[in-house]
Amino acid sequence: MKRRNAVRQAAVANAQAINWVRTHTLRDLENLVNEMSDLGEDVNDIAGLLDDLKEIDHGLHLGADSVPEACEYA
Repeated sequence: MKRRNAVRQAAVANAQAINWVRTHTLRDLENLVNEMSDLGEDVNDIAGLLDDLKEIDHGLHLGADSVPEACEYA
């Protein structure tokens, strides 16, 4: 029974996290990390996630910039 409750709580937390991400920006997450850090919270995991998301975002923007150039040469 404890295992089932733990799984259910994890699923609820996961759903809440997904909903939060859908309605907020990377800047919002960065602000949250800064606020939590200022309050003395351990934010290493979240900061690592933020860095990963920024890297992904940067990669997506690089790809978008290169497509018009490729089309010019086609």
